[in-house]
Amino acid sequence: MIIKFLGTSDAQGVPRINCNCQVCTVDDGYNWRRRPSVLISYDNKTALLDVSPDFKQQYIMHHNHGLIPDTVLFTHAHNDHIAGLGDYADLCFWNKVNSRIVGSPEVISQLVQRYPYLANRDSIKFFGCKEFTLGEWYIQFVKVNHGHNGYSYGLVFSKKDYRWAYVSDSFNMTEEQLSYFLNLDTLILGTSYWEEKTQKDKRSVYSVTEAFEIKEILKPTKMVLTHLSHDINADIMSKQLPENVFFAFDGMELQF
Repeated sequence: MIIKFLGTSDAQGVPRINCNCQVCTVDDGYNWRRRPSVLISYDNKTALLDVSPDFKQQYIMHHNHGLIPDTVLFTHAHNDHIAGLGDYADLCFWNKVNSRIVGSPEVISQLVQRYPYLANRDSIKFFGCKEFTLGEWYIQFVKVNHGHNGYSYGLVFSKKDYRWAYVSDSFNMTEEQLSYFLNLDTLILGTSYWEEKTQKDKRSVYSVTEAFEIKEILKPTKMVLTHLSHDINADIMSKQLPENVFFAFDGMELQF
């Protein structure tokens, strides 16, 4: 399995609108990020993990004329993770590709409410579930706290002796929630700021410094940080990361 990060920003994207900070005004490519989407390649097939508002541009830039994904896995129904669903559905419709929309039952219910016209298409099937498979990979949807923004789902992928997880939007996870992500080979975790100053009851995503603490608890072999805001200048801050901790960037690939 190979995954490619199509987008690695927080909900506002980088650069932000009307922002004159250093990261938003210097076009170095590495620090400019689109909203969260991931392309998954496995067994001569492709799937998506979330479909951001920037999906069309992401797809053209990183996968144009590639194998069209026939499955989309959703972490939660917030705008920055689902607003490209209409563009994805049109891509499938015009190319006569049948597709599966997969997520927890409550997330699927929200998607059907927001996109009722898609529920009437014979070529699109919605699957509300807590477990799913992609080829030989078993996927578990784990409900996690998303702080002030409610909840999200972390996805754990398992195959034989390898386990990795994608937890893009989480904050203040309980011990029980954290236990699902113990001793992973790779943990992909959302961290919007290097060190968050907002009061705790208003926050929704971990900071980079808090990710270091989570790494000590969960002990993944590798940790990749995504959902990065304009606070993260990866060119500079990557030098401050501990061993086996990395910032994701748009177009980055990982092979499992």
